[in-house]
Amino acid sequence: MATNAKQQQPDIEGSTEEEDGKNRRIHTRVFLEKPLQVRLASIGGLVSYQMETSDISHAGFFLDFDRPGRFPFTAESILEVWLQLPNDKAIFFNGKMARLVLPPSEGKIAETGIAIRIIQISNENEKLLDWFIKSVAPQVIKKAV
Repeated sequence: MATNAKQQQPDIEGSTEEEDGKNRRIHTRVFLEKPLQVRLASIGGLVSYQMETSDISHAGFFLDFDRPGRFPFTAESILEVWLQLPNDKAIFFNGKMARLVLPPSEGKIAETGIAIRIIQISNENEKLLDWFIKSVAPQVIKKAV
């Protein structure tokens, strides 16, 4: 018996790509007015990089980056990530670069940057991330463009 249900396959950012090509997110995303501080390092690395994010979900976050081609890590790099919350708590997890968004060659203006996917997180840090996303007041969330 045939059905009209569309098959969905999760992509690396926690979204699903339906047969009609539309992207349907399965994780709640928040777009913050005030960015959170992020510190990134290679596993066991001595050098860390301070950055910011305003776009966060249970699956990861997006770093606005003017020249993402100059990102100091590769797609194969496993990262140590510390996400600083406003209440002086930090969430630690391991992540990987999920997507690199380069500037468009012409015409349409698009956000450029790097999507970081969470690949390993402790139960305690996952609960803290979930609490933070659910506790964000609607007035500090900005609309996606």
